[in-house]
Amino acid sequence: MVRAQISDSALKFIAPELLGEPGSIEQDDLQEQLVSASAWDVAVRYHEFKAKRSFRALAKQLRRLSAQAILERAQAVLGSVVHPLEQRSAPSTELPADAQQIDLDIEETIENFPGLLKNSKLPLTAQDIWMSYAIRRSQPVVLSVDTSLSMTGEKLALTAVALAVVLLQFPEDPIGIIAFENEAKIIKQPNERVSVQEMVERFLDVPAQGYTHLEEGLLASLKLVREGAGHGQGRSASTVLLTDGKYTAGRDPGYLGPKFPHLVVLKMGKEPASMELCRELARGGQGALREVGELESLPGIMYGVLKDLLRGRSLA
Repeated sequence: MVRAQISDSALKFIAPELLGEPGSIEQDDLQEQLVSASAWDVAVRYHEFKAKRSFRALAKQLRRLSAQAILERAQAVLGSVVHPLEQRSAPSTELPADAQQIDLDIEETIENFPGLLKNSKLPLTAQDIWMSYAIRRSQPVVLSVDTSLSMTGEKLALTAVALAVVLLQFPEDPIGIIAFENEAKIIKQPNERVSVQEMVERFLDVPAQGYTHLEEGLLASLKLVREGAGHGQGRSASTVLLTDGKYTAGRDPGYLGPKFPHLVVLKMGKEPASMELCRELARGGQGALREVGELESLPGIMYGVLKDLLRGRSLA
């Protein structure tokens, strides 16, 4: 697999035959733009490049190159990932396949087989022997992401990094992802298994355009929360909303906050006018509001939110 180094010219990762006829104006234009572009530059300008007629033959390679650059940034944010464990107890015949730190649970065994202390002649079966074990904590999460026209360029690329952080942090957890502009689109179902690379490529291909229908995005997210209710070891799904707090279509979505079991709002940008709506949503959803003043800080803030969710903190 081609590995894209963020500092390298994107041109070295493009097959020459896809650049058009040698010496043509079209090829010269492609080479001039790509020779000075790093893989990260391509990720930032992906929609711009894809819209150019001369770049259409390169769309697949540019998308893959962009996704690889995004994944490298996400890995840099994460470092090593350590998942907290939950302690449980069960009969030895009912241990889950992914159980860790398995040991005899004497107290539970005695409680469920009291005759053991009375020299009972009743046979002790495997079902009577209880074991303690640890299992990785599962936290269902729904991400609701604004991809309207105001989210193009670096905003979209850094949002993709934040989403990659989520799937790298929760590789086996029920994660649902919604992207919304004029309408909402499901990027990933909560119970769907998909590689991080594929998820990023799907997200990159969502057109950043149109109005911001925040109400529609939240309604679609709420539906995913309810659909994924049975996938989180009894925990309610947490929803993380990435938005600048502005909506240009639909009704004021403030009424939807209380419908979420837990809603964390990451407000992008420094505009104070939309702050009150973000506060209202987070307060109604018994969650928290996190301000993302600088775009570059978004992946790190997302990582901090996810660590708190994984540790069972309410973020209220």
